[in-house]
Amino acid sequence: MTDSAIPDGLIQDLFLEQARRAPARPAVISSTRTLSYAALLSGARSLGHRLRALGVRPNTLVAIVMEKGWEQIVAVLGILEAGAAYLPIDPAIPPERLAYVLENGEVEIVLTQSWLDEKLDENLSWPAGITRLNVDREQENKNPSTNHADPLPRRQTPEDVAYVLYTSGSTGKPKGVMIGHRGLVNCILETNRTFRLSSDDRVLAVTALHHDMSVYDIFGTLAAGGAIVMPDREGTRSPDHWLELIDRHRVTVWNSVPAFMEMLLVHAAAQKLSAPDRLRIAFLGGDWIPLSAPDRIRAHFGDVQVVSVGGPTETTVWNIWYPVNTVRPDWNSIPYGHPIANTRYYVLDEKLQDCSPWEPGELCCSGVGLLKGYWRNDEQTRARTALHPVTGERIYRTGDRGRFMPDGEIEFLGRIDRQIKINGQRIELGEIEATLLRQPGVKQAVVDAIEFNGQKKLAAYIVPENVPGNGHPLQAHKLRAALESFLPAYMIPSTFLTMESLPLNANGKVDRSQLPAPVLARAEPANDSPAVKPGTEEIIASVWKKVLGVEHIGPSDNFFDLGGDSILIVEAHAELQLVLHRSFSVTDLFQYPSIRALSAYLDGQVTRVASPEIAERIRKQRDAMAKQRKDTNKAKAGQLL
Repeated sequence: MTDSAIPDGLIQDLFLEQARRAPARPAVISSTRTLSYAALLSGARSLGHRLRALGVRPNTLVAIVMEKGWEQIVAVLGILEAGAAYLPIDPAIPPERLAYVLENGEVEIVLTQSWLDEKLDENLSWPAGITRLNVDREQENKNPSTNHADPLPRRQTPEDVAYVLYTSGSTGKPKGVMIGHRGLVNCILETNRTFRLSSDDRVLAVTALHHDMSVYDIFGTLAAGGAIVMPDREGTRSPDHWLELIDRHRVTVWNSVPAFMEMLLVHAAAQKLSAPDRLRIAFLGGDWIPLSAPDRIRAHFGDVQVVSVGGPTETTVWNIWYPVNTVRPDWNSIPYGHPIANTRYYVLDEKLQDCSPWEPGELCCSGVGLLKGYWRNDEQTRARTALHPVTGERIYRTGDRGRFMPDGEIEFLGRIDRQIKINGQRIELGEIEATLLRQPGVKQAVVDAIEFNGQKKLAAYIVPENVPGNGHPLQAHKLRAALESFLPAYMIPSTFLTMESLPLNANGKVDRSQLPAPVLARAEPANDSPAVKPGTEEIIASVWKKVLGVEHIGPSDNFFDLGGDSILIVEAHAELQLVLHRSFSVTDLFQYPSIRALSAYLDGQVTRVASPEIAERIRKQRDAMAKQRKDTNKAKAGQLL
């Protein structure tokens, strides 16, 4: 571990210092509003005064339920200025899950946006006692007689909680990870010092606020005096929108899960785009990085410093990294790297004894960045933390497997427990199983991760209750609909298999190696499913069958329910442009995810015919997708060592 001095301050103080130095410099850039450092400070303090008047205190949570927009940044800083901690919640999660997080987090105040508030009000029964503030309207309705730049007296300390992120929980309920100011300041300053972030840098904030990589988008950028470029909420998954923003606003920093970078690279390859004077650094973390990614990034964006970043949410944004210079041909995956300053990694056996180089064990962390604990869950905190038997340090048991290499670098080997990651989202399989077991007619349930088309998918194996007189088998679409009421979309299995019994090993536990390999397809069309119409619907259906590997598709089926994801939809987009001889945005597929909806949109709106040059670019896009699949599989091969 490299020790260095940790400033004794709060995370928002790093922003305040930059606002003092250069108040006129842009801090947040969006299509609807650009905020200077002075304007952002005024907005944050105005909101802070409002929250303070409502009684917020240190180590209490104020929720942010918002779509992408400048309002998110004002909300985060306003909460911290008031002295509380922020709790970001995805507005797209099921109402029951949102209500649970609000109740479990003991939230009394929710910050949102006016247009979203109206939408949520129709679908959600807000818990009693919740006060909702629309940040866009709060900023418009400032009292001109009040000096909103007045600082608020400090109430929190560096040991207090800065934010809480809820992650999937093995007990069937999500759990909140409490991150403190001191560890966060350490991570931000160490990252900016190591990679020389400055006021000339601009980051494209593609990561959702409820994902911990967004924490660096905000505080890393503002601590350096740079600018946050916010995508439009309609373009959060649109690589053509991202590329346009990178070019228009001269974005220099990329920070995301590898899947988003893959979408960007595939689209750039198809359009023959290169911008060697744009990105200078790319942070990639949260999932396996394809071995080809660093060279492909540099082919489009020039001499980019690619950095693999890692570490669980419980260890503050990231606490380990590996700057990727040359990808060696003998690598199975990108090395995990070495810990950042004031952080230590151990590879320990079951008795918490050190493993020798090359010997796999559990990755355990210590240092300033460890979580304060799980919110209102001392039992989980005790289960995942321990004292090192030799040093006496408090350590976090990550549940990840790894090993030290002879040169001191760490190689990541996958998970020990039943937690997985899909496109950077952490998932406890036990939470999905617990939710399935609560459904009528389900006797036993096991969920496992499978590989499909080079991507990780979820498969559910169900043993139904033997209900006398009930001859109706469990139907996948009904189970899927039931889960959608409780779980976010990324936790919904892509396929459901009904079994008479689950295979057991000699110890009476489920033998996952004997579970049948599922086919990601509907076994047969639903009886009430209308037929796909000839013409555009039929063409779209044929492309989806090819890309998704399914046999039957109805016109109302959702691309993502059939096993699609953000990578496969880029491939489907390229194929559709070729066979339909039309040019349109990949965003259209996110907005119209069923065959019937997409067909109606394309027939009514899209009339451009793709030129031979565009067609050739799209063919190259398909080739890039095929190569990306191979590289992703190779990157994941390290799990099997």
